[in-house]
Amino acid sequence: MITKKRCGGVSFLLVGVCTAVPTLAGAQARPFTAEDMLAVVQISGRVSVAASGDMIAYMLPDVSEELNILERLPLGSVHVQTLDGPSAGPARRLGEGLGSDSQRSSFPVFSPDGSRLAFFLGEAGSTRLAVWRADTGGTRAIGAPFRGKATMPPQWASDTRVVYARPAAPVEVGERTRVRVLQSTDEVLPGDAFFANRSRAGLAVVDVVTGAERTLLDDQSPLRRFAVSPNGDQVIAELPSPATDDLAGRELIETLLWHLDADASPRKLTGRGQRMSWLPDGRLLWRSNGGNLVTLGAGARGPAEGGRAVPFMSGRAARFTPVAWSPDGGSFVSLVADPSITDPEIETPQPGMYSIARPFMDLYVVSSEDGRARNLTADLDAQVRDPVWSADGTSLFFRTVDNRTYDETLFRYELTEGRRSELASGEEAYGAPMLVPGGLLLTIQSATSPSDLWHIDGITGRRTRVTELNPQLSDIAFSTPELLHFDNADGERLGALLYRPPGATSDVPVITYVYEKLTPGIHRFSPRHQIFATHGYAVLMPNVKVKVGETGTSFVKSVVPAVDMVRGMAFTNGRVCLWGGSFGAYATSFVITQTNIFDCAVSRATPPELFRNWASGRDRDSDNIEFGQARMGGSPFEVMERYLSQSAFFHLDNVETPVLLTHGVKDYTILVGEGEMMFYALRRLGKEATLVLYEEGDHSLYRHSRADALDVHQRMLDWFEKYLRWSTGSRR
Repeated sequence: MITKKRCGGVSFLLVGVCTAVPTLAGAQARPFTAEDMLAVVQISGRVSVAASGDMIAYMLPDVSEELNILERLPLGSVHVQTLDGPSAGPARRLGEGLGSDSQRSSFPVFSPDGSRLAFFLGEAGSTRLAVWRADTGGTRAIGAPFRGKATMPPQWASDTRVVYARPAAPVEVGERTRVRVLQSTDEVLPGDAFFANRSRAGLAVVDVVTGAERTLLDDQSPLRRFAVSPNGDQVIAELPSPATDDLAGRELIETLLWHLDADASPRKLTGRGQRMSWLPDGRLLWRSNGGNLVTLGAGARGPAEGGRAVPFMSGRAARFTPVAWSPDGGSFVSLVADPSITDPEIETPQPGMYSIARPFMDLYVVSSEDGRARNLTADLDAQVRDPVWSADGTSLFFRTVDNRTYDETLFRYELTEGRRSELASGEEAYGAPMLVPGGLLLTIQSATSPSDLWHIDGITGRRTRVTELNPQLSDIAFSTPELLHFDNADGERLGALLYRPPGATSDVPVITYVYEKLTPGIHRFSPRHQIFATHGYAVLMPNVKVKVGETGTSFVKSVVPAVDMVRGMAFTNGRVCLWGGSFGAYATSFVITQTNIFDCAVSRATPPELFRNWASGRDRDSDNIEFGQARMGGSPFEVMERYLSQSAFFHLDNVETPVLLTHGVKDYTILVGEGEMMFYALRRLGKEATLVLYEEGDHSLYRHSRADALDVHQRMLDWFEKYLRWSTGSRR
């Protein structure tokens, strides 16, 4: 009989017992552990630099009991730090001693003159805007508190006035009533309310001296973005337009404009336009439906109201969208995709279909006078990222990512001479550079080191370390991944990453992690893979070319040849486990129905079939299955045969692989019933399976509690130990 028990703060359906941490034969004396992973500190989000360049502010994620280390918008503590050229003074955490939760702070931004710093400060169950003064060192909470989590940084309209977004209170998911009536005509159903609410926010402007606050938008508005004008007297806000673009199929934007010095209602500038941005002179730039870039005087009415728009560029130049303006406003730089270049490892999707492809970008500098453009990187086989102007406008700084090796390079380009020089290069990953006195400030990380802030001289490239956030990891020998290549079942050449256990030369088992294209992460610190690599396992991460209507089959065609390649290497013992989460869990469940080459499998948040996920009660899931990540190309009523062939559930009788399933009961992305469905089907079929249910866990199983995060990693290690190391003989 299968029973529900408690162990380490989790509820689970048991086909096993609670075990202690095993002692692994041949393991390092100091492996990287789950405890180490949860203690890793890396700067989250953008660093704010004061106008003088002598002070910076940043956020460090919370590593307390309530975890959010893998959230898209984590919370943490705000720190300020002085800079004396490349040298850094001690960091100071803000918000302590205010009766608030300084570990729930986010989005620090300096005022134009650098005298103040605005950020969001956590209070008991709520959030408020706070301002720190550089001269006194004091912090003051201002503005009305709001429930919910800040999603956008505040913006200064002057040295004393701040515009900020106020998110709506979070939806209470799982609320029960005696009777619920759902209508097919309802705009938003309860299943979608949680996700729809996340994008709703109000907009307010507050005087940081007097505390006077004015609401611009209420907190039920679907606010996408806002931007304050260069002189600080106006602000634009972007909301989805009720109109649709039948040709492009993209979300259209409605743009509203306020004059902050007046109490008038906002003026609608565009009803069907795309994103607008401010020019340095206070005019607005936007892309019209015809694809041209258009300037609009800030005081004029927009095209939606019959006003006159002035063409800025047309024809070929219409592809340009400004990324950064020169200090004098005479030029801008733009990242432009070359449509003739595609990633050979990513399937070109059908129109309107989801794709993980990032366009191959070149860097252009464009004259704002006549629209003439010059390509600065045509000779580089690399992706261009994050261009920054020098203070005098004579040079540009930018980073590139090599299209084949993923090595990164930081460049300086002198515009007058047309000369490009390297400032930094190697097997490391760079963050977006920021201009500071004497050069650039940016984060640098590698596969074996979490990110830290560094100062790089803008002429010589000499680097100076600004932060050392993780000294506790100095005694760990991390694994450096290798870039391998293999041919999938269709004869297409794909890449893969391989983490070998440091120092291991033989008898090494392999854990295969599956998602889609994973090789671009070769120079980024990956704590979960390092846990297993430093515990004596090789970690294989093959790229997968997912094709429309062949979602699961695409994984089989890539994963199996990659595993066969690595199993043939001398250092392995031939034993392999398959591991994936979410979309990777779907892939895991499908692959083990098509092959028995794996000694075990681990699957987190598993959707074993695509019918129930399509009809799980949320419109977003239907769209995601048809045209999003699953790429089925239609509904079950249109392409039924695809759903039957690509759903693991209908092939579970083929499974011979022991499976560990983990699932959060409060997972609102892949509902817990999906994981239960797979477990009970395997149980009915007499297959070996364990289901672990985390009663308070969400989709990641990392964000709720430290205990759950530690528990899930220990169970994975125990599972790998049991099936990949114990002398039970191979099942094959």
